[in-house]
Amino acid sequence: MANITQKPNGTYLVRISCGRDIMTGKQILRGRIFKPSKPDLSQDRFQKELNEFIEDFTDELQCERNRKKPENKIVSDFAKEYLSIQKTSLSPGTYDFYQSIIDKHILPMFGRMRLRDIKTYHVQDFILRLNSLPRSDGKPGHIAPQTIKRYTTVLRSILTMAYKMYYVDDDVGLSRRLTFPKERYQEVDVFTIEEAKAILTAAKTEPINIRLLIEIALFTGMRRGEIVGLKWSDINLDKQCLSVKRSIYKPKGEKSIEKEPKSHSSFRTIAIPNCLCETLKEYKKRQEEYSLSLDSWKNLDYIFTDDSGSVMNPQTPTKQFSHFLDRHNIRHLKFHCLRHTSATILLSSGCDIKTVSARLGHSSIDTTNIYIHVLESVDRQAATTFENLCN
Repeated sequence: MANITQKPNGTYLVRISCGRDIMTGKQILRGRIFKPSKPDLSQDRFQKELNEFIEDFTDELQCERNRKKPENKIVSDFAKEYLSIQKTSLSPGTYDFYQSIIDKHILPMFGRMRLRDIKTYHVQDFILRLNSLPRSDGKPGHIAPQTIKRYTTVLRSILTMAYKMYYVDDDVGLSRRLTFPKERYQEVDVFTIEEAKAILTAAKTEPINIRLLIEIALFTGMRRGEIVGLKWSDINLDKQCLSVKRSIYKPKGEKSIEKEPKSHSSFRTIAIPNCLCETLKEYKKRQEEYSLSLDSWKNLDYIFTDDSGSVMNPQTPTKQFSHFLDRHNIRHLKFHCLRHTSATILLSSGCDIKTVSARLGHSSIDTTNIYIHVLESVDRQAATTFENLCN
């Protein structure tokens, strides 16, 4: 649709949208001046000339667009271009995930196809193909519907970028055109209140670094990379809070690197209990004593470090927690389950979901709804409260 602006000299500026800039998201407008054949044209004649001008201008832009479009662009070539663009905006972990899905699932099916030949039914076939794949953990059954959506998101992202860059005329991967397997509701794995108490009790018998790691994970619900990325400058013992400002990620075969947290909402300040503050004080004292005994200590301000003061490998907490559970004969769940347990304890204690979502650094309360089973139990407690009023 053309945008028309009348000029003081009797001409008209006609602007036509050519889509949006892929980097900025801003609309791309092309303009041209329309001058009527006579200054005193009738309204009907004026409208006819204007419509013809707009039609010719639109056709010209379309021809120009088609000339720029590489008709023989194949998916395998565009996938490289796509990844090079996305590398600047995706987190390292997400980028590695996208690259893996492209190599393992997208290129085998679409690699030799031309972008212009891909239709919506091809994307639907991709979904059906994924639905028949076995679970990656070796257990019986097929991959979960949620996993199928994640894999398809990568393909849809590629097709959307191709559309934005004018390689194709239609975004054939729009979700409203596709049918996905019905998602199965799955409760997250969490420790019970009794198990959480047993973990904290057992942690008091452990070295101070193990105790602090477990307490931070359980009392704050922080992600593993965020915990490893904590620095002493992020801790405010007077106000009893800590700030999440970074995360640590380790690419396969490379050294650990520092990156920003997962999303904008992941930058947050979390209130912490007094018992955690006391553990932090004790740990800091021990760390300072240890660092003074080494000439090679790197004073990088990290709380969790290796023997030289460099940042800890983000995979280390998982291993340490696994060994901890084995030593104390506690049910084995992943280290990340301490994050889930933190959320469920707060919700079951009556804390509102918005506060819990903020502590976890979720970008949307919808994400926090994975703990809906806990909210249902809180709702039952609320009903019981009213029941007690009747007695």
